[in-house]
Amino acid sequence: NLEKIINMIYKSFSFLFFNLFTTKEEEESKNEETESNLSKKLEVNINSIHFNRKYSEELGPYLSGLIEGDGTFAIHNINSTTKKYGPKIIIVFKKADLPLANYLCELTQCGKVYIKSNRGYILWQISDLIGVFKIICIINGHMRTPKYEALERAINWYNLYIDKNKESKLPITQKILSSIYPLNCLPLDNSEIYSNSWLAGFTDADGNFSINIQKRKNKNTSRVQPYFRIEVSKNYAKKSLAEGEKFSNYFFMSKIATFFDVTLYSRNRTIKDKVFFTFSFMASNKRSLDIARNYFNKFSLLSSKYLDYLDWFKIVEIRKNSYQTSSYLDLAIKIRKDFNKNRVTFTWNHLKNSYIENIK
Repeated sequence: NLEKIINMIYKSFSFLFFNLFTTKEEEESKNEETESNLSKKLEVNINSIHFNRKYSEELGPYLSGLIEGDGTFAIHNINSTTKKYGPKIIIVFKKADLPLANYLCELTQCGKVYIKSNRGYILWQISDLIGVFKIICIINGHMRTPKYEALERAINWYNLYIDKNKESKLPITQKILSSIYPLNCLPLDNSEIYSNSWLAGFTDADGNFSINIQKRKNKNTSRVQPYFRIEVSKNYAKKSLAEGEKFSNYFFMSKIATFFDVTLYSRNRTIKDKVFFTFSFMASNKRSLDIARNYFNKFSLLSSKYLDYLDWFKIVEIRKNSYQTSSYLDLAIKIRKDFNKNRVTFTWNHLKNSYIENIK
């Protein structure tokens, strides 16, 4: 009887131990499978990233300006119960600027370019962990706008990811960890606007060169007025000023307006029953146009706006040396037929050996 009892205890213990061990193995296997699937969904492309490449010191400021103007950081909220995803950076280009999107994608070796032909725009999307990390490293320390808070959230996400996965045995996770490292979020760039290419990137996103032709009152003549303008919403990401001054676009816009020695204006516009609150400035007098000319000749635009700038520049130069509008009115009329939204002629020679890829 004693022997039977011992055998029963042994069999029960063996069964319990086997089930515990099997359950633990199955749980670990499921966790590994989940992590592996998540990594695949994050589109990790280890071989496409080259961290050893050296870039021009102007790439960071230019990309920062471009992203702060037309870019978006998508970062999963750790407190959210929605499906987890890795950080993404998405930059929107107008359809005509496909060559620029491809150029930046190839230059950085990050992300993919998507043509949204039915919507009339282009997306440069970086969604793999190493690619996003690389772009973050390039722009860190060069941002000037409230979108800086998104960079902070992205860097915090990476630092948390590194800490959580440092003991992981998954090969794909180990490869990711071998290419990223903890980062400090560098402060906003408070250097002078003229000191780097940030404004060129921001202008490619949100700036506008125009040539205005108006009939003079009580005169049978016309007035040709070139100007450079930037207009942005008053607050970042629809945040209210009650949430803190750091979400107001006033401060960086005021700095740009001061650089051009012009006044920053606040205005409200109603479009289709919606009210839009914006800050804007316009460079139109001789001094401000000279400042624009000197800056953009040094840090040129890279989008198709560069072609608009060249045509705009022709009028600015002729106007400087001539007080007779009639001497350049015909040229201004001709330029406006192939200018800004009406442009049909495109060349991209300015992307060859551009200043953002030339290492000093």
